[in-house]
Amino acid sequence: MQITKLAIEHFRNIKSAVLLPAPQINIISGENGSGKTSVLEAIYSLGFGRSFRTHQSRQVVQDEYDSFTLFAQVVAPQNENAVKVGFRRQRNGETEIRINGENERKFSALARLVPVQLITPEGVALITEGPKQRRQFMDWGLFHVEPSYYEHWLTFSRLLKQRNSLLKQKLYDSQAGALWDKQLATAGEQVTDARRKYLLGLNEQLNVYCQQFLPQYQFEFRLLKGWAEDISFAEALADKLELDRRQGFTSVGPTKAEWQIRADGIDARERLSRGQLKLLVAALRLVQSADYNSHRGQPCVILVDDLPAELDSENQQKLCDALVQSGSQVFVTAIHQKELRSRFSNTEIRLFHVEHGTIKND
Repeated sequence: MQITKLAIEHFRNIKSAVLLPAPQINIISGENGSGKTSVLEAIYSLGFGRSFRTHQSRQVVQDEYDSFTLFAQVVAPQNENAVKVGFRRQRNGETEIRINGENERKFSALARLVPVQLITPEGVALITEGPKQRRQFMDWGLFHVEPSYYEHWLTFSRLLKQRNSLLKQKLYDSQAGALWDKQLATAGEQVTDARRKYLLGLNEQLNVYCQQFLPQYQFEFRLLKGWAEDISFAEALADKLELDRRQGFTSVGPTKAEWQIRADGIDARERLSRGQLKLLVAALRLVQSADYNSHRGQPCVILVDDLPAELDSENQQKLCDALVQSGSQVFVTAIHQKELRSRFSNTEIRLFHVEHGTIKND
């Protein structure tokens, strides 16, 4: 997918701006606090419905306004017809979505049109912090490449909510909790099977990218499904039933799942330095983007915030080369554009400079 026009109004510290990006590399420069990261934040919001810096709408809307508005014109490589999308969010969190002038109720319709990958200096949290981000990583990929997954997830979530309600109200036995468990076990296994297959698919591409950044290691995803490896989900639910009765909620299942990435058979968090983990996370984002492209026949939009941060010259060049080779439309920020520009050779580049929330074409 490619963004051919982007309009931003009252978003963070950008009052109003219109960008006509290049199909390949777009470099957005400016001093710290100038608003360059806000451009990435706006694009990310089109793909996720929220900022990557905060979940609170009021922190993104400019103080003197009631809402922000984002507009983009997007095209797929195999389709010359542009799709016009709009996203408005009120300070109170209410949203309005429009696709080709028509109101759209579900944000998922917009998310499918703007597939976004984000690489930031803080992105190492994907590996080092809690499992929530790792579940989101799997579920983002499956949402975009496996049509049946979203319905499986909705079914599982509905059944889990029902079971938790019975447990909390002490109605598990009187309201046929065992029958709900049977349905929940089936739905949970479907979600888990899809996640397992997805990670196996990523494993096939993982070392292709990691060879560019960390050739001394062999990497592999491992799914931790959210209950004991040697039993079924139905058995896990039965095994934990008394605990769940006491706690009033379900303690095992896909909502507890995550994945681990191993370097030469050892948890990467124990094997790699922080700098190496940053390179690994960049590789993971590129791998997921490549997988999306292989399934959908079009690349993601890749956002890279402060590319030079904490990377030496050699690894900066490796990342820039990989971004070009991905075939994706890339938006990258940096304080100074001159050195970064020289790292993107033989490809179309468009330069933007941000100063006090104003964006200019350089």
